[in-house]
Amino acid sequence: MTNIAVFTNEVLAQAPVATVQKVLADPRALLKWVPDITTVTSGANAFEIKRQGAALNQHERLAVTATDDQVTYRSTQGRLAYRLVFTLTAQEAGTLIQEALYVPDSTGLPVKLMAPIAKRAFQQNLTRLAQIVAS
Repeated sequence: MTNIAVFTNEVLAQAPVATVQKVLADPRALLKWVPDITTVTSGANAFEIKRQGAALNQHERLAVTATDDQVTYRSTQGRLAYRLVFTLTAQEAGTLIQEALYVPDSTGLPVKLMAPIAKRAFQQNLTRLAQIVAS
């Protein structure tokens, strides 16, 4: 997996870091803030994710790790393996959530062409996450 992010996004959530981290660390919560995900099933040390519509990864296996200021999603078994890192920083008005997407060096896919479209979709999801944790 490359150490250079394909893209980054950020949003300010009006919620404490602990609240944001709790939602991010539970993949079942993806059903609330990622509209194309239809099912999240617990498996051995990972979660099985299924999507509807024309998604690059219709099905994937997601492993989650969390530290004090980061939550990382590692996706495998889809068409595109990736690592999505959420960095959480306390701010006066809540939590700054920064996400960075990392993919393997050789995917066989036109990642540079897909990046702007994916960045926009991920930003929309991140904005929904901020709205959910604030309510």
